Amino acid sequence: MEKRLILFLILSSVIFFGWSYFYGKLYPPAPKPVLEERPAVVAEVPTPVVSATPAVQNRVDTEVPASPATNVAPRTINLHTDHWKAVLSNQGGVITEWTMTSYPNGKPIDPPDGVNLISSKLSSEVGAHFRLFIPSDQALEKELNTAHYEVKDLLDNEINLKAGETSEIKFYYTNNGIEATKTLIFKGSGFENATGFDFDFLASVKRNGNPVDAYVVIGPNFGDQNAKEINMYRHAPQLTYAVGRSVDRTTADKLKDKQFEPTSAPITWAAVDDNYFAIAIVPPLPVPAIRIRDNHFVSFAVLLTQGAVQHIYAGPKDLNLLSQVSENFGLAKNGSHLEDIVSYSWLNFIRFLVKPIAQFMLNALRFINKITNNFGWSIIILTILLNMFFFPLRWKSSVTMKRAAAMQPKMKDLQERMKKLDKNDPRFLDLQREQIALMKEGNPLMGCLPLLLQMPFFMSVFAVLTVSIEVRNAPFFGWLKDLSSPDPFWILPIVMCLTMILQQALTPTATVDPVQKKVGYLMPLIFAWFLKAAPAGLVLYWMVTNLVGVVQQLIINRLNPTKPPAAASTTDIDKPGGQKPPKKKKAKEALAN
Repeated sequence: MEKRLILFLILSSVIFFGWSYFYGKLYPPAPKPVLEERPAVVAEVPTPVVSATPAVQNRVDTEVPASPATNVAPRTINLHTDHWKAVLSNQGGVITEWTMTSYPNGKPIDPPDGVNLISSKLSSEVGAHFRLFIPSDQALEKELNTAHYEVKDLLDNEINLKAGETSEIKFYYTNNGIEATKTLIFKGSGFENATGFDFDFLASVKRNGNPVDAYVVIGPNFGDQNAKEINMYRHAPQLTYAVGRSVDRTTADKLKDKQFEPTSAPITWAAVDDNYFAIAIVPPLPVPAIRIRDNHFVSFAVLLTQGAVQHIYAGPKDLNLLSQVSENFGLAKNGSHLEDIVSYSWLNFIRFLVKPIAQFMLNALRFINKITNNFGWSIIILTILLNMFFFPLRWKSSVTMKRAAAMQPKMKDLQERMKKLDKNDPRFLDLQREQIALMKEGNPLMGCLPLLLQMPFFMSVFAVLTVSIEVRNAPFFGWLKDLSSPDPFWILPIVMCLTMILQQALTPTATVDPVQKKVGYLMPLIFAWFLKAAPAGLVLYWMVTNLVGVVQQLIINRLNPTKPPAAASTTDIDKPGGQKPPKKKKAKEALAN
């Protein structure tokens, strides 16, 4: 057991240090693209040219002259709602800019301008959201993405959408037998149970009255356009999608040199998301989709179900909002919900268990914040309450570990005596029975079980603190100006390390070997290094957990003091011809002083 513990600690150190080092090598921060160096096309919204699958192997990456379009003047539409504002262009019938202006509760976000989620510059240089992708006909694709559509039944270029209202914007294009339509139906909060962050999209592409297979594209890179730092706690915009009930994630680095790659099966929904924001498209039925990569920008092309409603969500990765939207979109019957956009790290395989816990934790954090009006203090209070809830498990774990530590000398004595005997010796079997009895009395593995039961709760808090939009840019006090960013002076990681060492010194272990205890003290140093780049809110949570653990352990040690280790007994069984111990002799009697 001791050798395995040392091996575990060594391997853990290698994994933690290795992960921190190689993450930066495998997933380096995406360099800020020099968009000015790309050949600019005035007033044009191009579509990324892709290749490498059988469906588009005949696609020629050359300039294809667009067919003459109908004579429609350029037009820009500005749409304002209670939560966001957007700019739509009739060139291609796309959304060129999207800015979130308030939280779901109506409080302004990043005042006075809000947080820009779709960049107008990126839309112009790489491609705009809701452009078309037609692998089989590049000329048609270019024509439809550069042509100016007629805007139907809309006279005003300024639209103010209030709660409970709806607004429909129709784009129409026809030329030489080609007919294309796009309709975006925006809904204010409360209209048909809308959240204010979801809307509907319909489109069709026909040639001489026959449907043409076309994909609608979301992307590139929906998310905070001002985010600079990318690390293991804050990822660059990625592609998240559901195939049945399975959820997969793809980054630009995973696509490597591929400009596009089809998904392995039809998708239930597809999204482009960063840590805090996501845009998702939900087709009426599972459809094929293609992952697109242009430099470090990622997009999703989803096959159009022509004439049918494609549901869209564009907003924060808020678990409650995503749950409501999933219900509105009918995903409860079709497989994975949109809440699965939120990642629970290595506990994703039990997200069905972690997800409701995370929603409860998020609601609890918001409730506490209504009282404190400070998310730093809210995290502290929630952490204290959570640890008080798990105090009985900590007590059980501590008592079990103390019992196991007290039996270690006797266990070692039995092991040494068994080494001297042949396995066929009847006395060997008696020692084995006594060893099993001791293990039942104080199995160190049983001391770890209560801690394992807490993991889904702690990982839920981890997910909430790393994706909760309320914690983003939320100040605490002093030097902690943003709980979603690392502590600039490493004060929290250092204090966390010290409290972790103190907690470990107070917590009983199954081993009495001082060398192994010293090895165990390396773990706090590893965790401190691992968490130095973590959001300050997450480190604050971990530090307070350690502080509460120290207080609880002091209480446990006072109410349940450590007993001296049981002395190794010598019996006649070690002597040749010695008598066997009574069969009904219990382990407790062997440990009696």
